[in-house]
Amino acid sequence: MKNFLLKRKNQLLIYILIIFAGPFVMTKYYLQPTIKKISEYSFYFHNWEIKIIPIIFILFFSFIIYLIRKKLNQLRLLTLLFIGVVIIFAQQISDFYLGNSLFDIQSNWHYLAYTIFSYLMYRYLKYRKMDSTKIIAVIFLTATLISTTDETLQLNLTNRIFDISDIVKDMLGAVLGIIFVFFVYENGKIIEKGWKIKHRKLKDYFRNPLSLLFLEFLFTLIFLYFSSILTEKTVRINSIFISLFVFVVIFLFIHFSANKIIRFFLVFLIFAQIISFLVFMHKNIIYNSRFLTIYKGIPIPYFDLMIFENGMFRLVDKKTFFNSRWEAEKREKEEKVFPKMK
Repeated sequence: MKNFLLKRKNQLLIYILIIFAGPFVMTKYYLQPTIKKISEYSFYFHNWEIKIIPIIFILFFSFIIYLIRKKLNQLRLLTLLFIGVVIIFAQQISDFYLGNSLFDIQSNWHYLAYTIFSYLMYRYLKYRKMDSTKIIAVIFLTATLISTTDETLQLNLTNRIFDISDIVKDMLGAVLGIIFVFFVYENGKIIEKGWKIKHRKLKDYFRNPLSLLFLEFLFTLIFLYFSSILTEKTVRINSIFISLFVFVVIFLFIHFSANKIIRFFLVFLIFAQIISFLVFMHKNIIYNSRFLTIYKGIPIPYFDLMIFENGMFRLVDKKTFFNSRWEAEKREKEEKVFPKMK
């Protein structure tokens, strides 16, 4: 039994089974509400609500840093900081309609679970003598396939739904795991030949490990944003096509940015948008149709807008209902800190 568990392939397969079993176990044994309660544990200090989970995380992370302090260097520290910043940023552009807290265990499970998966997959593929570029591609594609299958299986579970944004969170977790493997575990061997991301030929982007990793990271962030907005059944498939379109446009601008005509066109678009904004900034919505809204001179195709009191806005899909959970929880927290006067 010991020899069985020590094999890299077996460890990987067991972990994949754990990923698949997670939603079933949570549903059957009511672990999901328990995890939510644990995530909300807190205490108050001078009217400040202090969460228990972030304190535990900080203490645990500090303990790990202390244990590996002799192996830490600037690159590893910056990489760990970058991963943390990306997770915080990812939570800001996802779950708009749920209002999950930054330290919600269930929300962060996607990033943690697939970071571990990337590490186990890397160990197995490295043992098989696979080169870095193929490892990066295989981990990303395999994680996407596993997560998609996992979400599809949840269609037949009570209290579970198919959520594209959960798939993308798993994809981002896999990408962060790849970054951890190559920049922390391998101490940056991937950049021994430099930080070159742009290439003359399109196919070279998929042959260079650093360029491929950058493209995976870019696409995943774009996909996470749009999949978190387009959540209803009638429109969520559009998140795939919109994300691919935006990714291709950005990628082509990056690739052809050395071309003077492309640079001129990009600068022209930026200046035209600035002028349009300055002219119409005090007029709010100046045009609206089914597929186009012009707000303060900014053209916004397809999406509707949520406009805030300060004039800022964010994109929203054309929803037929709105989840008020976030507002209800916010009021509940405020009542705990500032109880109503009797």
